[in-house]
Amino acid sequence: MSKSSLFVKSKPSGAEAVRRRLLELGVFNGERSVLREKGYVLFPVKEEVKIKDCEITSRQSKYRKKKPKSLRVALKGKLSENEIDLLPSSFDLIGDIAVIELPDELLPKKEVVGQVLISTFKNIKVAAVKSSPVGSEYRTRSVEVVAGENRTETVHKEYGCSYKLDVSKAYFSPRSGTERKRVADQVEDGERVLVLFAGVGPFPILIAKSRSPKEVVAVELNEAACDYMLWNVAKNKVDVKVVCGDAKVETQKLGKFDRIVMPLPKDAGDFLGVALPALAPEGVVHFYTFAHDTNEAEDTVKKKAKELGYKIKLLNSVVCGSYSPCLSRICVDFTLLVK
Repeated sequence: MSKSSLFVKSKPSGAEAVRRRLLELGVFNGERSVLREKGYVLFPVKEEVKIKDCEITSRQSKYRKKKPKSLRVALKGKLSENEIDLLPSSFDLIGDIAVIELPDELLPKKEVVGQVLISTFKNIKVAAVKSSPVGSEYRTRSVEVVAGENRTETVHKEYGCSYKLDVSKAYFSPRSGTERKRVADQVEDGERVLVLFAGVGPFPILIAKSRSPKEVVAVELNEAACDYMLWNVAKNKVDVKVVCGDAKVETQKLGKFDRIVMPLPKDAGDFLGVALPALAPEGVVHFYTFAHDTNEAEDTVKKKAKELGYKIKLLNSVVCGSYSPCLSRICVDFTLLVK
């Protein structure tokens, strides 16, 4: 619906200063759109106001359509209040693919949710629903495209790096970007770095691109993920040695490392037996696990290391995501004490 509204008429050369002044005065009318006509910029205002070198005028204008602030707001009127309460609080955005996990009660409305995701967020071209949790030795998950383009391959960008992947064939967590940066920032010049369970390469590629290590080696079991990692290494123009194979077998062939990254929260403890012998003196391990708190995570690492005949020195423990309402994804940074 359109109606007559007040506007402040400004020359383009001073328009930005006028806009700021209107915001400072609290009279800018955000419910109306800014107009442009005959070499002037017209700012909507709530009431008459005097601005130097400007004049007040009125125009017919329409209310500006407000973008919903969240998926829940966007779905009002399309789902019942009870159904909206069942919606997850967030979804994963991997490149231009949104991956959302819906409870069983909402699966009959998955197409509705997908269409709203596409129409509300212009950067989303594909909406997919998780049809199984992350599982199997390849850490893959089944997804079903419910709206948008019919594909599961995309390119995800973060911290100046690009990662091509298929969300149904290789594991990737966009929520771990900050944690990847935290670890990369600790790498010192000349280090040999080993990344186990490297996926499509976000840890090793960021380290190689942003730091000056002597060598970065990445081990991954999933052949599809390895293929994408090789593509990503070339795309990002970095020097990363990609080893496609079982970490328990391959790690023993690779020598000693100054830093070992183990981003497999569910099973990383099963691989400490090959990781710790590969750690150089004073080397650092970034070990990921699921735990209720950092104390529990630290106790887990200490216990597993002791079972293997090692004592560790804790350096840091960081909560870097959630797995469930009760469990967090935690990284324990540690080094070995001399036996």
